[in-house]
Amino acid sequence: MGGEARGSAAAIGRAGLRALSVPYALTMRANLALYERGWLARKRPVLPVASIGNITLGGTGKTTTTRRLARDLLARGVRPGIVLRGHMRHAEQPWQLVSDGSELLVPQRIAGDEAAMLAHTAPGVPIAVGKRRERAIELLASAGAQAAILDDAFQYFRMERLVDLVLVDATFDLAAAKVFPAGHLREPLEHLRRATHVLITHADLVSGARIDHSLEVLSRCAPQAPVMQARHAPSGVYRVDRPVDILPSEALRGTRVLAVCAIGNPASFEDLLRQMGAAVVGRATFPDHHAYEPGDWEIVRETLAGRDAEAIVVTEKDAVKLPPPPEDLPPVLAVAVESQIMTDEELWDELVGRIEQAARQEPASA
Repeated sequence: MGGEARGSAAAIGRAGLRALSVPYALTMRANLALYERGWLARKRPVLPVASIGNITLGGTGKTTTTRRLARDLLARGVRPGIVLRGHMRHAEQPWQLVSDGSELLVPQRIAGDEAAMLAHTAPGVPIAVGKRRERAIELLASAGAQAAILDDAFQYFRMERLVDLVLVDATFDLAAAKVFPAGHLREPLEHLRRATHVLITHADLVSGARIDHSLEVLSRCAPQAPVMQARHAPSGVYRVDRPVDILPSEALRGTRVLAVCAIGNPASFEDLLRQMGAAVVGRATFPDHHAYEPGDWEIVRETLAGRDAEAIVVTEKDAVKLPPPPEDLPPVLAVAVESQIMTDEELWDELVGRIEQAARQEPASA
């Protein structure tokens, strides 16, 4: 009887979420139609724009991919700037230049965790935050940027862009996906038609059959978009109190670790640690974009109890916002990762080249 009640309650709950998904999806379709049919004009930014986004909730590797693209443009002699929405930042200014490419200009709590991480790991790239991305791009142009990379802007319909790169997590079943709140889709799958390119991330974590399954869905929903595959490849390990002393990623091999993170896809972080040869003996996860406080170390301490961990390991995003760890805890290490293109690297080079060409044709000022 109790089981039936619980089953009935769950079924009613799922039906309610599906019902709520209908008006949400209709709203997304209506908003997009306003711009696609020309009833609302898209803003033309002062710099050529590459958007890196996704169609699902949660982490797909947008920030890591953003950094890869910024570094590749720098290597070609083009100075990009990065725009972030600024999740969990505490600031009065609606848009703000938080890094001029040489240093963080504001405290981390004002910049936001992703901006602070990028400022430390992508030197030479100015960074601005704000909900109005076109205004943030103006700040980048004033700081000498020649192109703008928008982290998480696929749903920012109001602005023109040169490249719309959409990231799809290989571990996510696109075919079975439902629109929020019944599922994890930010908008209906057919909206993938806006993508100019698609990058399947975490492709090394699934079977070839699973990749083929995703490719089949993408061929229907984004037939015009070239598809690439990528993985998060570890590039080193460092103590959070000594970030300049980078150790090889092999340093974690055989080490018993506690995984601590506040990201959209914590399971992928644990998978990465296992690939590095670490023995993950436990995990302490916090909500995405969590603002750490000293008291959070007590949660970590409780999770450590009886696990005999030799190290606590965090992501780069977490490392820039952690309060100093208590001295009696195991050493706290951060894993540096890079987005590594696994297939069709020439498509990635074409994407970078398209932005480079546009950047060289346009002035770097408003």
